[in-house]
Amino acid sequence: SHPRSGRAMADAPDAAAWLDQIAGEIKEHLGKAKSSFYEDAMGFFHAVDFSERWIQALLAFHVATFVVCMATRHRLNAQTALFLGLLGLTYAGEHLNGLGARHWRQFAGQDYFDRHGVFVAVMWSAPLLFNTLLVILLTLRAAAGLLVKVKRAEFAQERRRRAAQPANGRTHAKAE
Repeated sequence: SHPRSGRAMADAPDAAAWLDQIAGEIKEHLGKAKSSFYEDAMGFFHAVDFSERWIQALLAFHVATFVVCMATRHRLNAQTALFLGLLGLTYAGEHLNGLGARHWRQFAGQDYFDRHGVFVAVMWSAPLLFNTLLVILLTLRAAAGLLVKVKRAEFAQERRRRAAQPANGRTHAKAE
């Protein structure tokens, strides 16, 4: 018997207890984070006045962008332009937040534009990034479909080539 094996066996209950304690703490923190996220999301939702015309227009813009993403899913050039446009609009979010912070009284009932840009991140950038991800997924789907189509054509061409070839060894072997 190895001299350290007895020590390792004695430490095993301590390690198991330590792992149980860590797992319990992680579960506790995740539970708090989940409820905290829900509370924060509901607080944000209730703080936004969705009856304001500009917020309705913003939501309509995001819906229209989604529709355009879906309508152009079979047009690679349109999807490429849309992808780049969506990324550019997302990049402009920080600048738009600054403009909103300076001029919010001209179009909004309350100041949504804090220095961290939370409102712009949630109401502007997140939907744009969602649509950008959608464009990527649609492009990957189209690429996968094209790959399948090309491979099927290759297999069919190989079958035709083999069918057109005389049976090399068999024809000569029977003749002899």
